[in-house]
Amino acid sequence: MNLTIEILSSLIIVAFGIYVTQRVQHDYKLVNIFRQYTLPSVVRPGGIVDLSKLKIFVQNFNYKIETNGNLVIEVKNDIINVISGTGSITIVFEAWGFLDFYRIVRSIKVIT
Repeated sequence: MNLTIEILSSLIIVAFGIYVTQRVQHDYKLVNIFRQYTLPSVVRPGGIVDLSKLKIFVQNFNYKIETNGNLVIEVKNDIINVISGTGSITIVFEAWGFLDFYRIVRSIKVIT
């Protein structure tokens, strides 16, 4: 009787540990995708920044675009078109993982 309870409790603890480990690995991969997604560090007026391919890797996420400086941009279908100006574009990616809400900030400089 005592051995059976000990084995069952050990199995429950191991199963819970595996479950939590898988969730942590998923969230780690999610944050890594946002951090390692290739965005240009510098863009000139007339250039584009394509975020549409990011939807292949992560389906449920939001992003906000903020501009600093004298910039005119246009956003259509997850493509940022830099029309004119100089400054920087800040893209804030937001997504829910299994364990927490993640916010990753990426910045792109616009030069002439």
